[in-house]
Amino acid sequence: MPLVGLVHSTRLVIDAIQTVVATQCPDAEIVHVLDEGILRELTAAGKISPEILDWLTAMVLSTEKAGASLAVVSCSSLSPGVNDVRKKVHIPVLKIDEPMMAYAVKNYKRIGLLMTNPTTEKPSRLLFEEVCQKLGRNVTLIPRLCPDAFKKLDRGDIQGHDTEVVNTVKKLLIETDGVLLAQISILRVRERMEESVKNRVFSSLDFIAPKINQILNHS
Repeated sequence: MPLVGLVHSTRLVIDAIQTVVATQCPDAEIVHVLDEGILRELTAAGKISPEILDWLTAMVLSTEKAGASLAVVSCSSLSPGVNDVRKKVHIPVLKIDEPMMAYAVKNYKRIGLLMTNPTTEKPSRLLFEEVCQKLGRNVTLIPRLCPDAFKKLDRGDIQGHDTEVVNTVKKLLIETDGVLLAQISILRVRERMEESVKNRVFSSLDFIAPKINQILNHS
C-alpha cells in the first residue's frame, strides 16, 4: 500500500486533510509531519530564507525516509519553496493549492482569491502566475485579504472571523466567476453560504485527492 506524506505548518488543517485523503485515496496510507515553528519563523522573516528552505526540505525528506511515494505541502505560504525542495528529494512534492488553481485557470476568466493570513498573499499570487504561464492562459486574478478576520480568529472570535470571511466571499462573487479559498483553515465558512453560490467557491481539498490518486496510479 503506497504511503502519502502530508507536511504541515499548523495543526489546524490536519483533521480536514486527513478526512479527505483517507476517504478519497482508500488505497493509500498517510503519515503526517507537523512543525508549527516554521510558520512562526516565516512570519517573522517575511520571506522564505535559506534556513526556512532547509527546514522545509528536512520535513519533506522525513516523509521520504518513512517510505512515502509522494508528499503534499499543505501550507500555502510555503509553496514558493516547493520548487527548490523538489530538486533535493526523490519523490513528487505537491503544492496544496496547485490543482485547485489549475482548474480555475482552465475554466474561468476572472478569479477571486480570498485569504486571511497576510503571509499567504504573495505566495498564492506567485503560484497563480506560475499556473497561468504553464497553461498558457491569460486570466484576471482579484486577490482579497481579510487581516481583521485573521486577528479575530487569533483572539478566539470564531463567529466574527467566519462572518467577515463569508461577507467578503459574497462581495468577490459579484466581481468574479468563482472564488478560491487560499487557506484550508477557512474552508468551513462555505457551509454558511447559500447553495446557489457554493458551487462557485473552491478549496484545495476539492482537488488534492484526485491529483494524489493520479500520481500514485502512474508511479
